[in-house]
Amino acid sequence: MEFPLQILPIGGLGKIGMNCMLVGARDRWIMVDCGVQFPPVTLIGAERILPDTATIARWRDKIEAIVITHGHEDHIGALPWVLPVLDPAVPIYASRFTTRLIEHRLSEHGLWAPSRMRLHMPGERFDAGPFEVEPIRVTHSLPDCSALALRSEYGTILHTGDWKIDAEPLDGEHFDHAAFERLGDEGVQLLLSDSTNILSPGRTRSESDVARGLPRWVDGWAGRVIVTQFASNLHRMQAIAGIARDSGRQLVFCGRSLWRYYDAAVASGRPPFPAGSVIDIEDAKGLDPSRVLIITTGSQGERRAALARAAEGDHRHLVVGTGDRVIHSARVIPGNEADVYDMFNQLSLRGADLVAGRHTDVHASGHACQDELADMFRLVRPAHFVPIHGEYTFLRGHAELAKRCDVPATTVLQNGERFGVRAGTTRGSVADTARLDIELLDTLYNDGPVTADADDLHLKERRRIAWNGLVLVDVTLQRDPEGRLNGDARVQTRAMWDDGGTLPGALAVVAERAVHACPPRTPIKEVEEAVAASVRRAVRKATDKRPDVIVVLHQGRAH
Repeated sequence: MEFPLQILPIGGLGKIGMNCMLVGARDRWIMVDCGVQFPPVTLIGAERILPDTATIARWRDKIEAIVITHGHEDHIGALPWVLPVLDPAVPIYASRFTTRLIEHRLSEHGLWAPSRMRLHMPGERFDAGPFEVEPIRVTHSLPDCSALALRSEYGTILHTGDWKIDAEPLDGEHFDHAAFERLGDEGVQLLLSDSTNILSPGRTRSESDVARGLPRWVDGWAGRVIVTQFASNLHRMQAIAGIARDSGRQLVFCGRSLWRYYDAAVASGRPPFPAGSVIDIEDAKGLDPSRVLIITTGSQGERRAALARAAEGDHRHLVVGTGDRVIHSARVIPGNEADVYDMFNQLSLRGADLVAGRHTDVHASGHACQDELADMFRLVRPAHFVPIHGEYTFLRGHAELAKRCDVPATTVLQNGERFGVRAGTTRGSVADTARLDIELLDTLYNDGPVTADADDLHLKERRRIAWNGLVLVDVTLQRDPEGRLNGDARVQTRAMWDDGGTLPGALAVVAERAVHACPPRTPIKEVEEAVAASVRRAVRKATDKRPDVIVVLHQGRAH
């Protein structure tokens, strides 16, 4: 049995982020989205987690286009690493706003090529590889977000991208119910839908609700108001700018990424507020605190972001203290709880009045909750469903919802699992499907200019050193005429308890004794191993830690 319609998820299944999906018809393929995943702070030495570029390179001759649903980093951030392994002629289809974000990201890496960009607009169909693609407007947390209807002679696949149903979008661009319903009438062989908020019952709060709720936390407050949000949330930015205007406060940006998203919106003709309405934190000195409203980055407690640095007292221009009200206008992403609550504690210790938590009306998610996800099933009525974008628990939960909504069949996949759909499935019937193959995907990590796997970046070693510390033993060796060894040792420790400075001296004595205990004419390599073993045992006894021990031996003159 042939399965001409196929998908191969490269990322986005089983973990939040790194969304990247290959979609094909008769072995002609396109890539939908190309994002990064941001690692937890415990993964020391990695700035980003990337799709497996070696696997993508093996598909180079089959990938005919890249189509982007929207401009979040987990959907576009891997382009600088993926594009070099693809044919330079492969076009990238994106909205006007998303194109500006892609331009910024690719320019940083010297890869920006305007000639390969193609503009897509909601409702305007275009050909990409084997598909006729129709972008369908959805609401999310930034402009120009689209689901993608991928039509072919073998049937239609719908990829939702990230979405929710916002009944009152601030930009007036509504979720296109009619287009989804028409698509359902045509017949959809396979639905791929965002699972991020499957565990949240009901419906997602509208951005207009947040715009109505935030003013009560600003009006009447005598000091500065500082709002932290996701830098990409231009709808929230628009609401806060309106509150600043209505309350007579000067809007201030603190964080470079805020400017990046704002500048992209201006360049695409979609500014969330008029130019000249906002100033940078560097220019806000001397302003009356009761006339200032600051938007800052760092809602997830990121150590290098503005608010976390201010909480630690380490920001040159943003000093938080008594009289400041800090509004956390964002959700806490799973895995970031410890960093966020540590930041909250530091802000509170500095005297700030903190407004945070789900009980407040200061945030709305950009992802559909259960009732909206059920609406998608009712609108589209797919023959088969594959949940995407979420932890594995989320995917399973979304599959259960599909069953309750009478979707004929559902398959939960993992990254690398190729899946096929037989042509000709009619609306209301069960699609013939099959798990076809498994690509064994490697996980790649980016650390500044270097991209490699965990072993090449020594991520386990970095984590071990961060937990246990490092000991450097420098020994000058002397051999007497009979070949007996003596040594003068110096020891330095890093990132570990040193008993008030006495531990290095004690370890130097241990190292010298280990040298002296070596038999005459012991090879240098064996001396090094003996010193390292003795120092490790001594450190373990003193600290119950297992630091990395580096021994450097120098040959000296005999006495």
